[in-house]
Amino acid sequence: MTRLLVSTSRRHADQDQPSGHLFVYDLEKQTILRQSEIIEPPYRNADPNPRGGFRGLKGISIDGDQVAIANASTVFLYDHNWQPITYFWHPSCSGIHDINLINDQIWVTSSRNDLLLCFDKQGSIVRHYDLRKSKIVKALAPRRLRPLFTDQQVLSGKFDFRDPRTHDLAITDTLHINSLAFLDNGDLLISCGLFRVVDKLQLHKLNNFLKMHPLLNRIPGIIRKIKPVMIRKDKEGPFEAAPISSKQSFSLLLRIDQNDYQQPGLMLTDCKYPSHSIRILQDRSALYLNTTSGEIVHFNPITNEILSETKIGTNFLRGARQLPDGSLMVGDNNFLIHFDLENQQVISKLPLTEDVAEAVFDINILPQYFELPPLSFVKLHERFLPVEQEKRT
Repeated sequence: MTRLLVSTSRRHADQDQPSGHLFVYDLEKQTILRQSEIIEPPYRNADPNPRGGFRGLKGISIDGDQVAIANASTVFLYDHNWQPITYFWHPSCSGIHDINLINDQIWVTSSRNDLLLCFDKQGSIVRHYDLRKSKIVKALAPRRLRPLFTDQQVLSGKFDFRDPRTHDLAITDTLHINSLAFLDNGDLLISCGLFRVVDKLQLHKLNNFLKMHPLLNRIPGIIRKIKPVMIRKDKEGPFEAAPISSKQSFSLLLRIDQNDYQQPGLMLTDCKYPSHSIRILQDRSALYLNTTSGEIVHFNPITNEILSETKIGTNFLRGARQLPDGSLMVGDNNFLIHFDLENQQVISKLPLTEDVAEAVFDINILPQYFELPPLSFVKLHERFLPVEQEKRT
């Protein structure tokens, strides 16, 4: 029996509705074994993005007899019986996507501010990469890119990116760091999921400056002149919903060796949506999901040679995992696609849920020695490990 752990995110979820779940899916029987209530992140209802943003459950990572899962701003660690071990959050970490539990450390992608962070199990940052400082990223960025803060400000959590009211994501989320993978030689691949080019850049910059320096909002003259310009007149709301120019936006994999030497990897052009889910396969090749085109990109992570590009998605490719037999499971909105990479054939495409607003985020294999997760992580933590951060909203 192959049991898949699948995290989901529900778009347009009302404030009193769950914004995602953790599913256990029996691949052979094609049935759901468990649907679990997740812990919602703080500030979810302040997020202006109805399609994703802070909603839902994000990355899943398993190492030995421990499993880590994350919502948009908190990482939770459990044993094989799903008993809570610990959890942590950090003001500098938000918009979490993929996570990687390895060697008693947890690597976390922070898409809200273009950071990749490595935490110990106590939640302290032991290493981080500010991708805005990368010379390669700066050289390729369509517009001039500056760091948002110093290394010390990252470590101290000077700005709380868990709260969307503190920043304008059109400025702070310029690269959309959303996935990572380690090669056998220790090299790190980082997904800059989308080099975003947005409209009205200068107003976004001003909006972000005012948000990150809240004392300026006490000057009435500034606010009277600026606020009317900041608010869009259509139904999209504030500037955070600004459209992206796909002709200038692209995805890039950045490769970093153990001496921190950086070199550019695979690049995908004409991207309207972020590309997702770097995965290293059994034969040491790799895949990357081109969410814009709906293609699985199979490539050599050393030479960046593209081995194949196969369109399988029709909605929103995100989440991927290789099964022991070499085939792949890939998420396409609310569907799970079973794909034979060697023969370039779709084995099956089945809905995980009938709710088209609920989209697959990540996929992992639940080992046989793991119990099923609890029906409610909220109730579990109320009994064993209260989530203090919920009191801070």
